[in-house]
Amino acid sequence: MTFSKIRKKVTISLALIIVLLVLVVSVPSVLYWEIQRNDMHARWERQLELAQSFDFYGVEDAEITLMQPNFTSDSALRNSAVSSLSSAQFTLNSLIHLDSDRFNQLHQIETMLLTLEPRWSTYTIGLNQSQRGTLANLLGRIGNDILFAYGNYINYTSSGPDGPPFWYNGPAPPDQNLIQQAVELAVNLPGLPPLPQCC
Repeated sequence: MTFSKIRKKVTISLALIIVLLVLVVSVPSVLYWEIQRNDMHARWERQLELAQSFDFYGVEDAEITLMQPNFTSDSALRNSAVSSLSSAQFTLNSLIHLDSDRFNQLHQIETMLLTLEPRWSTYTIGLNQSQRGTLANLLGRIGNDILFAYGNYINYTSSGPDGPPFWYNGPAPPDQNLIQQAVELAVNLPGLPPLPQCC
């Protein structure tokens, strides 16, 4: 065998080894990246679902019930509102576990709900019509802030065909400013007497 044939054979073998090394390194890396992206998009979608549930089936229901004309005289209405707050708290707790980066902020809202829920009847009966309207408005704004915080990137929170392109690397939910706005409303309840503390 001549030197040029040996050299050609070594060059081909070396090129093959390099290609194999590149494949061995890149295929698992690309696969890992793809799994991470899919998980991220699925998490965004679930966060949006929980934010919708928190708003629509939780605080918004309590808000609507609170504004009923016979709210103070109808214990069934008050109980319905408490049930809605309980649903909102449960949903928010699920969101906290999914979005642990926002634990401290979301937990402050959850604490307000946990404080308000058992004292709902006593607290709300003591409010006049205007104050009940203020509380209803605050609950609605907190719900909307949470919904929009997780939904303002709605085209990028779906893992379905309408979701983000696979290579999307733009803004990600949630909107930190909206969450902080909801926290400030929940902690301060502006325009209302302070929530009664536990025993």
